[in-house]
Amino acid sequence: MTDTEHDADTAGTDQRTVLWATRLLRRAIFDADGSTIGSVNDLVLLPGTGGRRPRLQGFVANVDRRRIFVHESRVDAVDRDGLHLRGGTVDLRRFQKRPGEILVAGDVLGTSTPRGPVTDVGFVERADDDGLWEAHQIATAAGGRLRRRSLDFAGWDTIAARFQPDRVAGQLAALRDMHKADAALAIQSLPDERRAEVAAALDASRLADLLEELPEAAQAAILSTLDPQAAVAVLEEMEYDDEIDLLKELKAVDREAFLAQMPPDEVIRLRSLLSYQEDTAGGMMTPEAIIVDGETSVAEAIARLRDTELPPALAARLFVVEEPVEPPTGRFLGSIRLARLLREPPTHTVGDLTNDQDDPATLSPTTPEGEVAAVLARYDLLAVAVVDEQERLVGVVTVDDVLHRLLQRGRK
Repeated sequence: MTDTEHDADTAGTDQRTVLWATRLLRRAIFDADGSTIGSVNDLVLLPGTGGRRPRLQGFVANVDRRRIFVHESRVDAVDRDGLHLRGGTVDLRRFQKRPGEILVAGDVLGTSTPRGPVTDVGFVERADDDGLWEAHQIATAAGGRLRRRSLDFAGWDTIAARFQPDRVAGQLAALRDMHKADAALAIQSLPDERRAEVAAALDASRLADLLEELPEAAQAAILSTLDPQAAVAVLEEMEYDDEIDLLKELKAVDREAFLAQMPPDEVIRLRSLLSYQEDTAGGMMTPEAIIVDGETSVAEAIARLRDTELPPALAARLFVVEEPVEPPTGRFLGSIRLARLLREPPTHTVGDLTNDQDDPATLSPTTPEGEVAAVLARYDLLAVAVVDEQERLVGVVTVDDVLHRLLQRGRK
């Protein structure tokens, strides 16, 4: 996030520009095209770690009468008009305050001090030049309606003690600053009671990411500490292959209890995947891939590959089938690399591009994991189709799946 409003104040001898919260509250939010999409309702702070001050995590925005969260990394610039976002879509899920988070308007403004209530919070870019902004100072106001109000300024440390996180919130703050692989190891190393508290406080999506980095036995142990509804929410956020591995690790009674709380169509898909042996292509594959029928245009196919949150290994290849396109699909026609699509006229159909050597191999659901790894290596593939006896596409195995399986076996 860059600040283009340079008439902001500076604090003492510190010449860094101070960005005041009240200059952002109620300001407009613009998308990358310059259209107004909402306004700033609040600022979200994340507790600092290692003695640091709280940092600006993002903004609560009013968009179409809905309060949503906009991460600070999405903000390209701040000026007198408001916040200007980078390109990309906005997550429209309703904002929910997480443990340890501090809201400037909701929690800090109005806090009483000997000099009067806090009326503003000033932010500066952190001294280590990592692009993040931290709470640096506060403004307070003395007086009232019957006498002139006087402003006073002080460092954030003046009120810092009131916003110190408890032990769980502090641990959550530390985890949010870590890569998911490092965060997974950190949560695994916690004492049992603390690990259960932290797991319960993490949102389902983040906990799912962390569990996917751990051995299945450790995943099952953490999942067992959650209440059933929260555990199901975490399972539904996991990648299919990781979810299947975890479900297989659970006791049958626990697995059936979780499946009973899921949508029927999802349960049918999961039971189909659970039927495959763990050390086969079927046991490693995921049904989540970009799958289209042969009449799809190249332009539409590229758009599908571009507008996805799938892992890179899956987003780099398109799988073409006869209808239906949901696994198990109609007859598998072939797959096409994104690089190949970019060289083709946008009006051509993808069905015309599958009759060459761009797609040299497929796997059977019963293919042993060693042979799966050999095929991916032999043809230098990031992902390979798994096809059943009726020539239907039932899933895709990626090189990430193979590496994950081999690493898990190495830990046992």
